[in-house]
Amino acid sequence: INAEYGKQWYQRRVRDTNYFTKFNLRTMTETQAVHSDEAEVRPPKHQLWDTIKSIVFIFGSAIITIIAVKNSMNPYIHKIWGASHDFHGALWNSIYNLFGRNDFLIHILGTTLSSTACFVIFNTVFLICDITGHPRWLLKYKVQEGKNEPVDMKRMWSCVRTAAFNLLITSPVFTFCMYPATLYFGSYHKGDLPSFERFLLEFVVFGIVEEIGFYYSHRLLHQPRFYARFHKKHHEWTAPIGITSVYCGVPEMIMSNLLPAAMGPLIMQSHLFTAWVWLGLVLFSTTLAHGGYHVPFLFSPEAHDYHHKVFNCWFGTSGILDKLHKTDGSFADSVHAERHYVSFSLKSMKEIHPEPLKPSRASTSAEGKAGKAQ
Repeated sequence: INAEYGKQWYQRRVRDTNYFTKFNLRTMTETQAVHSDEAEVRPPKHQLWDTIKSIVFIFGSAIITIIAVKNSMNPYIHKIWGASHDFHGALWNSIYNLFGRNDFLIHILGTTLSSTACFVIFNTVFLICDITGHPRWLLKYKVQEGKNEPVDMKRMWSCVRTAAFNLLITSPVFTFCMYPATLYFGSYHKGDLPSFERFLLEFVVFGIVEEIGFYYSHRLLHQPRFYARFHKKHHEWTAPIGITSVYCGVPEMIMSNLLPAAMGPLIMQSHLFTAWVWLGLVLFSTTLAHGGYHVPFLFSPEAHDYHHKVFNCWFGTSGILDKLHKTDGSFADSVHAERHYVSFSLKSMKEIHPEPLKPSRASTSAEGKAGKAQ
């Protein structure tokens, strides 16, 4: 009995010794890993502070640069803006007279016609290329190569019908409902156009308001309880084309497209001419974001195109709130992030930043065998 007891005691002692030896080695390894990665891995609190500092630096640098350029080029800006101001002032008076100097009519009908005209003009070239494959030189700038070449006509006409409904029905009704609010807040239709400084200030505020409104409404639409009911239709296109920018249901069109774009001019009590220019820029930007072509000298569509491809990252427009909330995710680690800038080269982004090489099956299996041998 004593011999058996002694044997069991010895086995437990050996087992415990091995356990603690392994535990100590594992603890030492983890401690070394933590210390070695300490400079790279930051606690969430520090990540948030680093993001805030980056945002302050970016906006601060932009503001200082604008002020410096404005002060150094002030005489030239005023000379150019003065001539442009007179031209656009006369043009606006002509348009205003065309609508019988009726504020309600120009606000509802004029806004609808100008927005629809901008949308049609911006989408025409991309849509012709999607349907016909011409001009051929444009195809090399496709973001998702081989997709929509040519576009499925049945799906395209469905998209056209939805876009027409949203532009000619949903948008005018929304504008009509917002008209009393624009009068209450002090937006105006006649009189002198804003100065250059005021125009620039308003556009900065518009951009901030739209980024906030679009990001949070878009993230809300991606919540499970809302996605299937309201947003899934828009994501039927994993490789979007320009007109899919307004391919969505009425609730999404109002909450995520119209309201974020309209709130800026409302808050800033903007002249209707300024609001029209802003809406034209928004339509141009969203057309490029959904267009599927990364054309030189134009805004990059890489981020939003990637969002349609993977669904679950990059919910904003500028990316500031995505970085703040860490929703840039897999996009930041992909080659698309390297391509996400305005290109000034006639080469395609796939030529400048090619896809990373994937290991072949043969090399993968060889590495696996080598690992097993070791």
